Amino acid sequence: MGAIFFYIVVYFMGYYGSNILNMLTVRPFITNRYMAALLPVYGVALTHAYVLVNSPPPQGSDVTVEYALLVFITMPVVVVTLGAGYFMWNSKGKDEDRTGDNPADDDRNSAETATAETSDQKTETQSGNTESSDEKLVSKEVEINKNKDSKET
Repeated sequence: MGAIFFYIVVYFMGYYGSNILNMLTVRPFITNRYMAALLPVYGVALTHAYVLVNSPPPQGSDVTVEYALLVFITMPVVVVTLGAGYFMWNSKGKDEDRTGDNPADDDRNSAETATAETSDQKTETQSGNTESSDEKLVSKEVEINKNKDSKET
């Protein structure tokens, strides 16, 4: 259980470290902090695994290297990775909901929508009022044919 908390602490150090780095730069340097924070976790895990494999196990313990790698490194890293994926997925929904927070954005969006609707209405009225020359010719020919048929009978 201690290993999971250790890797969670490493993850949040990477997350807030990337946040501080983004604040110090003019443009955001790291766009996805959730996944960027996993880099220190993987680095610490690889270093931890290297030390664990190359050092002898503690005396008086019946822990194998495979068990130690699984329980103290692999499982916590998988848990932290799944948590980071969940937080990233969860924050995408908040970004979509946050579009109405800035009133200036709402005014701009409503102005753009009104302009688009006005232009759509103009094209509809123009297309409704004007017929193409082919349609006019066809309608005149139909009227002439009707007149001829009615005169013949």
